[in-house]
Amino acid sequence: MNLHPLSIVVVLLFLCLLIKFTAAISNPTHFTGDVSINCGAIDTSIANNGKGWVGDVQPKSSSLLQIKGSSTTSNVVSKLISFDPVPYKTARISQSQFFYAFQVGPGEKILRFHFNPTLYKGFEGFKDLFTVEAGPFTLLSNFSASLAAEALGVDSFVKEFCLHVQENQKLNIIFSPESSQSLDTYAFINGIEIFTVPASHSYFEGGDVGLQLVGEKSRVYIDSSTALEIFHQVEFKQNNVGYFHGLFPKWENVNTKRRHNNTWKMPVDVGFKYLIRVHFSELGLKVAGNGDNTFKVLINEMIARTNIDLVKESDENNIRWYRDYMVMVRGNKNEGKRDILISLQSYGDLIGNRVLVSGFEIFKLSNSDNSLASPNPSPLARDSASHTVQTLFLVLYHRNAIADVAIAMISLVCIIVYNLREIQEANITDEGNKIMSKSKPKPSPSARAERTCRRFSLDEILLATENFSDALLIGNGGFGKVYKGHIDNEHTTIAIKRLESNSKQGPKEFLTEIETLSELRHVNLVSLIGYCNEKGEMILVYEYMPCGTLADHIYKLVGENNTCSYLTWKQRLDTCIGAGRALDYLHTCHGVIHRDVKTSNILLDENFIAKVSDFGLAKLENKSKLKTHITTNVKGTYGYLDPNYVKTQKLSRKSDTYAFGVVLLEVLCGRPAVDLENDRVLSMWARDKINMGEGDQIVSVGLREEISPDSLKTFVGVAQRCLSDELENRPTMSQVVSQLELAVEQQETKKLRQIAASVSDDNHCLNNDKDGLSVQTRQPSIFSTAMQNFTPPLKEQTNSNLAIARLPHNDNNVLTVQTSQPATFSTAVYNFTPPSKEQTNRNV
Repeated sequence: MNLHPLSIVVVLLFLCLLIKFTAAISNPTHFTGDVSINCGAIDTSIANNGKGWVGDVQPKSSSLLQIKGSSTTSNVVSKLISFDPVPYKTARISQSQFFYAFQVGPGEKILRFHFNPTLYKGFEGFKDLFTVEAGPFTLLSNFSASLAAEALGVDSFVKEFCLHVQENQKLNIIFSPESSQSLDTYAFINGIEIFTVPASHSYFEGGDVGLQLVGEKSRVYIDSSTALEIFHQVEFKQNNVGYFHGLFPKWENVNTKRRHNNTWKMPVDVGFKYLIRVHFSELGLKVAGNGDNTFKVLINEMIARTNIDLVKESDENNIRWYRDYMVMVRGNKNEGKRDILISLQSYGDLIGNRVLVSGFEIFKLSNSDNSLASPNPSPLARDSASHTVQTLFLVLYHRNAIADVAIAMISLVCIIVYNLREIQEANITDEGNKIMSKSKPKPSPSARAERTCRRFSLDEILLATENFSDALLIGNGGFGKVYKGHIDNEHTTIAIKRLESNSKQGPKEFLTEIETLSELRHVNLVSLIGYCNEKGEMILVYEYMPCGTLADHIYKLVGENNTCSYLTWKQRLDTCIGAGRALDYLHTCHGVIHRDVKTSNILLDENFIAKVSDFGLAKLENKSKLKTHITTNVKGTYGYLDPNYVKTQKLSRKSDTYAFGVVLLEVLCGRPAVDLENDRVLSMWARDKINMGEGDQIVSVGLREEISPDSLKTFVGVAQRCLSDELENRPTMSQVVSQLELAVEQQETKKLRQIAASVSDDNHCLNNDKDGLSVQTRQPSIFSTAMQNFTPPLKEQTNSNLAIARLPHNDNNVLTVQTSQPATFSTAVYNFTPPSKEQTNRNV
């Protein structure tokens, strides 16, 4: 058969195209479908639900998946797994950085990480502490899967994220253990899944309009520069979100009954924006189309949408089954969690058990640093021996049953003894303290504290402080010297407190500080980053407070090298409110008594936010309802000690209240609690001045023309109550904060009046200038010798929620007070002999 030359060319071209097409199919440039990687496994494994998981050891598609860095594979020690073993029996694990490089197609991707924090062969258990990054985003930082599982009360869990992958871009997922030369931290991962998000369900569709923040006018734009963490997904039974449900098998199912006012409380991390997507059912849309279609959505009790007509809002050919809302949860990330309230209130009568809403999703948005990371959660239980018990049972698994039972019983007895010792320590008496001190336990933090705090090597500390250079010395307290330093390649500035050999505090206070701060999370508490306990050194590492202490700003301004700024009255009130909130948090949320409240232990960050520090003397309250105090040795700082505590050795929350009252006087007077040069105790001196009619002399000179009479009256009144002789007459810290907030409002009212008066005076001067006149006015002083007549509140009045009556004003706007009895400042302070100048730098 003779073929035409042109036909031959056509056939050859067809064959070439066929060969190229076949090669493209057999050697794709990227994963074309979903990816499920069983980390640490060799072959493909089938899960109980029928899904296939590909092992990452010598994968067939090595060009599409590469593992770089130093890492190894490991199996779990125990073969008993109560859940689906795939992908939780094996892990990729390392004490060095490693990463996966995926060749995936462009678009929105769901990343799902599976963690099973248990014992792995070749690795000491429960020392996982690492960072996870994907592309330009930090998904997890300083993350402990063990701590997260303990807080959740589960054996394994999943973390899910969503991000956008650009065209021709590799998706690198990096696992980096936290660096520590003394603690063998490691990173691990059991399973990785990657899914493509359908275009109909895109989270990055804000476009040029964006989503308006609920309760605010600003808008948030979600685009490829944003990453999301899938925080909550709630589905109501009988209304499946089936068209997309396959990607999210972890949806929480909720039984639905007849509802017209539904509210859900969902905990989220503080300091992030959240996308809330509400899904509507098909049946709900039909009911809406029949006229029962109006309801309102409230988020955090703010109306997000009202009078919704879902049918009219949707295109006939493209009905959207969901609506998106945006909310901002403000605050410091160290506060931990806060609830988002979602309320759906229907105006119509939805038929029977049929509801309008199928479910909702909550997504956390990455911040300006491209980070989704939050602090590790606090564990549910205080039992630091729980992991030890688990380890024992895992090691003993293959032993015979009788030996197992015997050793288990011994372990149980050890745990009981341990817990009894913990309780005894929390409620220990003075005599018990002496007995415990003889045992001299090693200063070793609990396993819980070790997982929460970073442990530094001495070499790291020496490098950060340049061998404890005097040039970096920023303070000296009862514990020892405080240095400024830098870690993490000088990206993080820290404060390093080093215990001195001649310090009154020791190993017990060192451990108390670590154990206490490892559990506490509040914006007005200084954050403990870690510690060093090596070669006889006991060192604590904190977040750095660039503005120093409150004491630096109120009465330490006379030094030649002091660069501290003068605090206005408003700034001083805000500082006191912040410190008061911290003490209220300690008392009411954790039952902790600080025992060393003073201005040098109130630090200020770059925004002058107050943060209470130094928990070396802190004590846990007696848990018995029959006792409201702890009997213990008297410790604290002279000038701040509660006279009642000194006389009876009974420590209570009201001892902190007394010390805070002294802090309030320091803030008002601009003087230290103890003035050795003049042989003066501030609380005694202030009381005497008021009783002698020289009340104007106790206020700092720079504040006298600034404070409003009402604000001053409220402030002095609450300080007086804090220093009352009778414990029951002292307010709670919550009540103190309320009165200080009232003082702020009163001060702001004065400022508004001054502005109004200034405008009026300007107009008056303009009118007078027309006649060649010049008028000058001066605000009269708010102080008067009449302050000698200060009247303290009656005992009955102190129980009325600290309602302080406003004093009448005379025509000259002078603060006038009257008296018929002496102030109730404690007379027991007279029994003290002022210490030497050297002793004031230490705790009694």
